Amino acid sequence: MSAHGHPHLHASYHPPDERSRVADAQPEPSPDTTPAGGGAPGVRHTRERMTRETALGTALLTYAALNGLAGLVMLSFPRALWVSIGGAEGEGVGNAYASTRFAGAALAALAVAALLVMRKPARQSTLVTVLAIEATLVAVATVLNGVVDDVPTDDWFTWLVAIGSVALAGLMWWARFIARKVLKAG
Repeated sequence: MSAHGHPHLHASYHPPDERSRVADAQPEPSPDTTPAGGGAPGVRHTRERMTRETALGTALLTYAALNGLAGLVMLSFPRALWVSIGGAEGEGVGNAYASTRFAGAALAALAVAALLVMRKPARQSTLVTVLAIEATLVAVATVLNGVVDDVPTDDWFTWLVAIGSVALAGLMWWARFIARKVLKAG
């Protein structure tokens, strides 16, 4: 029994010193200060900054996923996308949207280009800029569809595509700016 009446605590116990630590063990991160008005005091916050490579990779993967998915659906099942999901109505509308297959093929090809840049980003500044310009032009076109044109798809679908396109364009330009040194390295 210890002096405090606990049967498992012995008076001869000594905490481990630096010599007894495992050589490969990483030191615990030091606690950050809690910002005023946020979080509980004394809680450890570990926050790693996103690297330039990670930011670029995340943007390119998002670009590839969105463009690849939309492109493959437009290429394979344009009627399903525009009529069944988008709610387009009217005589001959479904057949008219079949003419978007070429755009689906282009989007799928751009998705592959984004994946190739992810694999080896050095000296790919021009290609990433082209991808960002494409995303911007699509964003402008989809917003114009929502504001100016009387498109036959449901409003929710038109604006979902427009807002998603604007967000993707912003993400691509942000990643292009953040990762400019990664893209020029070589």
